[in-house]
Amino acid sequence: MLKNSNYFIGLVLLLLISCKEKPETQQEYIERALQEKREKYLVSERERCITELDKKANEIADSILLKEALALDSLQSKLPTVPPKPEFIEPKPIGDSLAVMPFLEK
Repeated sequence: MLKNSNYFIGLVLLLLISCKEKPETQQEYIERALQEKREKYLVSERERCITELDKKANEIADSILLKEALALDSLQSKLPTVPPKPEFIEPKPIGDSLAVMPFLEK
């Protein structure tokens, strides 16, 4: 029984080895290596481009925000200030200009 299982395992290994793909030629290897290198280059260039665009967009946004802040400061500096409250003035009684007379005369 053990001998039969060894033959079976050997047969399976032989089939697996025989089903292996044919070895690639030098030209196929060069083409595959170039394709992989090209893909890596494209990915790295795309990442570099995105990073540069992000930096440039941040610079533009920062400059716009800075200009708006400076414009707001200059606008606020031109606004008139609120005048202080006047001091409390004690009211003076007004003198009567006419003498008091009866409403109905007899």
